[in-house]
Amino acid sequence: MAFLGIDHPLIAVRDLEQTIATYRALGFFIAPPGQHPWGTSTALALFRHQILEIVSIGDPSLLDGYETGGFRFGRHVERFLNLSEGVALTALFTENAAQAEAELAARNIPCTGTVNFGRDVRRADGQPDRTKTTLKIFHNVEMPRLSVFACQQHRRDLLEFPDRMTHPNGAHGFEAVTIVAEDAAPVLDWLCALHGENPGKDALGFDRVATTNGYWRIGTPAQVTALLGVELPDDFLASGPRIAGLDVRVKDLAQVQQAASGVMLHQRDGALVVSDMAKLGGIAQRFVQR
Repeated sequence: MAFLGIDHPLIAVRDLEQTIATYRALGFFIAPPGQHPWGTSTALALFRHQILEIVSIGDPSLLDGYETGGFRFGRHVERFLNLSEGVALTALFTENAAQAEAELAARNIPCTGTVNFGRDVRRADGQPDRTKTTLKIFHNVEMPRLSVFACQQHRRDLLEFPDRMTHPNGAHGFEAVTIVAEDAAPVLDWLCALHGENPGKDALGFDRVATTNGYWRIGTPAQVTALLGVELPDDFLASGPRIAGLDVRVKDLAQVQQAASGVMLHQRDGALVVSDMAKLGGIAQRFVQR
């Protein structure tokens, strides 16, 4: 049985407000942005046990905060954002971060360090409260953009408000995350170790690794270009394998077309695809009806 699920890839962008506007134009409900205590600003489209998260640099003076095991979350995002927009690392869903750390240690994947943080919020009834989140960082030195962290939201009731999880485009989570790699072998080794799964093939013939919530799809640059209808920059893999696209589950593709405004969608392999990676923060998106 698969272990850990895809929770939220962190899409690092230079212009947060412009990217928020693009995602809203695609029919996502995105609440006003906030800020992490380590200096990155953040905007969320919420699903059940998954999040589409857009991050940027909010307060550079805080980027060295919350260091753990030599890892600084803010500096990690900044480092990759200086090279290009795109996913800097990915959160994995867990309801027990300590257990996730222990299970991965048993598979020879040591935890880089732990981050605990919270923020003050107001509940729906207007009363003050505070979130609590635990992150277990697993930094992959060889494939840094495929680094992950096990993310335990201790108070999901303060995050998953029903009115913020209803999207005009009908989106309700991620079906798959597409990774592009020249050599799939080390990527498959990493993901199979993380999730306790053997590799397989998806319906499109790509290598895949299942998780408890969605799956990883791995393809060569040529395969991913054909799937997403994109032109990958020559230096796209300069820092190693990385995420190139997200498959978003929707109730009805027609609803996506009706909700989208000013963003070009095209049909491809039974999905609606947005191929303009520059507009989406260095990734493409496929909307799939599920």
